[in-house]
Amino acid sequence: PSFFKAVKNTMMFAVLRVPLIVVFSLGVALLLSSITHFKGFFRMLYFLPFVTSGVAISWVFKFMYLPNFGIFTSFFDFLNIPRVAFLDDPHTALYAIVAVTIWASIGFYTLIFLAGLEDIPTEFYEAAMVDGANTWQRFWGITIPLLNRTLVLATVLCMISSLQTFTFVRMMSADNGFGGPLGATITLPILIYKEAFFSMNMGRAAAISVIFFLIVLIVSLLQRRVLTREVEY
Repeated sequence: PSFFKAVKNTMMFAVLRVPLIVVFSLGVALLLSSITHFKGFFRMLYFLPFVTSGVAISWVFKFMYLPNFGIFTSFFDFLNIPRVAFLDDPHTALYAIVAVTIWASIGFYTLIFLAGLEDIPTEFYEAAMVDGANTWQRFWGITIPLLNRTLVLATVLCMISSLQTFTFVRMMSADNGFGGPLGATITLPILIYKEAFFSMNMGRAAAISVIFFLIVLIVSLLQRRVLTREVEY
């Protein structure tokens, strides 16, 4: 049962994380591309969480999530609503960890989208403005089609990293970092680690690793095939 739960949680992790990271990163990239002053400073500011140690980020947010001493405690008390034990509740633990990984990763994908946006010739936008296209029409008619390869790259990389997430789950989850509470956050990388180095069941760990590799490969190939679109103007 733990294997199938790990598969479910791993896919849930990816389904929750990938769309949000892609949307937020693209939004931040569009915002940064419109800034004329201190562009380098803001890029560094958004990229900083990505280069920060995942262990450090995990411990900081783990403390923030504490129901009695965390930063959200005062907020809940102020609103007169019950305190939430984010990491100790099976219904919220996975979402709490996903939220942290999203915050920590947005900077990296923002830089990818910024590079893609800078490769789009400005002549297309100028021609569209002459034709009377508004901002929304230019976004859907020019930016998204010409950003397709960047979108595919960012989505595939984000999917792979989501499926492989280990550090945040290991450091933040209950049950001594093995996917608690009640297996609510156990993922395939955590299960492989647990089977190999704690249960000393190398055969089972190797078998799960092969299945995990096939899952990542199949999902990546399907994404690339579905999302890739060739656009010419």
